Formats: sequence, C-alpha cells, structure tokens
Amino acid sequence: MPAAVQELHQRGLKYPVLVGGAAINRNFGLRILYPNGTDSDDLYEPGVFYCKDAFEGLAKMDQLIEPEKREVLITDIREAARKLRQRPDSDEPDLPPLDDTSVRSAAAVDVPVPEPPFWGVNEIQVDMDAVYRHLDTHVLFKLHWGGRGVKGEDWKRLLRDDFQPRLERMWNEQTYLHPRALLGYFPCNADGNELIVWDPEAPGESELERLVFPRQPKHDRICLADFYRPLSSAEIDVVAIQAVTAGDEVTELMARLEKDGEFAEQLFVHGLGVQTAEGMAEWLHARIRSELGIDPAQGRRYSWGYPACPDQSEHEKVFRLLDATSIGLALSGGYAIEPEQSTLAIVAHHPQAVYFGMKSGFLPKTDKQAADELIAGTEKDPTRLASLTDADPVTEEEAGEDEPAMAEA
Repeated sequence: MPAAVQELHQRGLKYPVLVGGAAINRNFGLRILYPNGTDSDDLYEPGVFYCKDAFEGLAKMDQLIEPEKREVLITDIREAARKLRQRPDSDEPDLPPLDDTSVRSAAAVDVPVPEPPFWGVNEIQVDMDAVYRHLDTHVLFKLHWGGRGVKGEDWKRLLRDDFQPRLERMWNEQTYLHPRALLGYFPCNADGNELIVWDPEAPGESELERLVFPRQPKHDRICLADFYRPLSSAEIDVVAIQAVTAGDEVTELMARLEKDGEFAEQLFVHGLGVQTAEGMAEWLHARIRSELGIDPAQGRRYSWGYPACPDQSEHEKVFRLLDATSIGLALSGGYAIEPEQSTLAIVAHHPQAVYFGMKSGFLPKTDKQAADELIAGTEKDPTRLASLTDADPVTEEEAGEDEPAMAEA
C-alpha cells in the first residue's frame, strides 16, 4: 500500500486512495499519506482514507464525489495525519528491538506434548455442515452485512426478518464455495525467537524451515515461539499448521456482480465468502484440538499479518511446508494469499498461548483468560441466533493495538 501511494505521487496522478483490511488500522492510513515518509512534509494531495469496512468505504466515496464535502474530508485527514506525526513514537525510547533474544517470557516449558494422529501433511475433507456452526455471525452480520449500530428491537427484527433467513438461503443454495483444507503436524522446537520445524523423518536432526517471530519489547516479553518446547529442553514438541480456502469462484462471482451493478448482493456474497474461510479455519482448529486430546478452548491459532506474527513473507515457508499450491493457493507479489477467501495459520497447543501484540497483551493469570473464545455452541453459532447480542464487535483499532500488523509505513 505505501508503495502504491508513492508511485501515484511520483507520477503526479490525482486518485484518492481508500485502504482497509484486517491487518492494518486507521493510523496506518494516516502515515502513508506522507509518500516519502513522515520525516518529509510532502503529502499525497488527493488523500489516503482508511475504511474499516465496505460501508465506510461507500460513505467515503459519497463524500469524495461532492467538491465541498471532499475538501472538508481532505482537510480533516491532513490534520489527523499532522497530529499523529507530532506524537512521540514512544514514551519509552530505550525499549529493546523486536528481534531481541536476550530474554524469554515466563511461559511454561514443561507442558505435556500431545501425540498427533499423523506426521506430515494431509488434505482434509471439509464437512460443510460442520463448518456452518463455526461461522461467526456476529462479525458477518455486524461488520460485513451492515448491521453495525443497529440495536434493540430493530436488531431483533433485522436478525429475524433478513439476516437469518438470508444466511440460511445463501448457504443452502450456493454453488460457488469450493472448500479445501490442508493440515500438517510437524515436530518442532523453539530456538530464541525462531521455531524450528523438523522433518518428521528426522526430528531433532533435519530442519525443514525456521519460522521467525517478533518479541514484545515490554509487558511479559512474549514471542510466539515461547509456546513451544525450547531446543535446550532436548524434548521435541508438535506444531500444527493449516491452510483452508473457499476457492476462487466466489471471487469471480463478486466481480460479475460488481460489473452488473449488484453492489448489495456483492457485499453479501463477499461477507459469506470471507466468513466461510474463517469458519473453516475455526472448524479445522477444533478438529486439531480434538485430535491432540486437549481442552476445546486450549491454545490459539495465529495467522500471519497480525501483531504476533506480522511478517507475511513467512508465507513462503508455510507454502513449502504444506505444498499449499496443491489446493489452488498462490501468493501475490506482496505475499498475500490468493484466492482472497483463504487463510494460513499456525496452532499452538500450549495452555498459556494467548493473542498479543507488540504493544499489548500478557500471559494469562486465570483459566478464564487462558480459554479461547469459541463460536460453535455459543450465541454466534448460526443455529443459536435467537440470543445473538446487538453489541457491535470491537475492532483491532478500537482495542488499541496502535500499529499496523502487516507493515510499517
């Protein structure tokens, strides 16, 4: 994204740029308004506008096509970018770098190592009836389908009369979702901030890959590698790595709907495609927990591009480990996964594994903090919608992780 803004600026092109996606936040958009970096006063004159979802994107477009509203919007975005640039980078300038290996968090190193049902990689047949219960309807309805801000009786009516029957109809009638999944179990060990993935034929002797993760500069100094047995323990741990995709036909359908001007239906299809991929990942994670014989809420699943593992170039290593191209996956020039409705993830079985960022997050101190938030069997489960809350989901931006997970601007 920064490279695109820089190229537009260098060529003197005057196109407003709208950015968004799960792995960036509003401050990221403000920073790349400066195409030559925030040390320069040069601005990308047409503006860079962060949109948390498609609905905010449409609202921004409505403002941009009206000259008076556009001027107000550009003035506001420049002022916000100026204030962000003037904010100190850190209240603690002497923090260690993210690749510091001089310390380790207090995550336990003696957690029992479960036995996987197989070593290496298998393609897993996807049970779409089972996946359905893992669809996060809270995110789907509120963020993708435009239910954000709807409350009380209006929410109950929208849920009853529109969203629930729409989801059931689309799920039962669709022919454009083509799910495929890969699951790999590998022997592994942590070595500082790296996770050594061993060849199952020669664990402890032959390395397949080293996955690299950043370490918190403060808080509990967590690094994702801490959730696996260290190399010094002389005991081999197990890591599960997964890939899922809903296929590329859903992307093709979205392009046709856009071409035909069916923008509302396009948003509904896009939301379902994205949440199907996420639901498949959640379903496969539940299967991993069952196969490893651990608690249904133990451990976590991490995807590259988020704060705990922000470097998406690591996708190249995961592609080699899983042979991800075998289910139709590819990487873009920026290491994004294609088709869009696909995910890669690494699973930690460690009971203290939690979600964390470089500026937030601590090891759990209670069982409640350690337990993962599940979907199947909760109010988010599509089969239990009567109790779905009208509260709006908290985005990463609202949660306060004030840095782009995907890239530095």
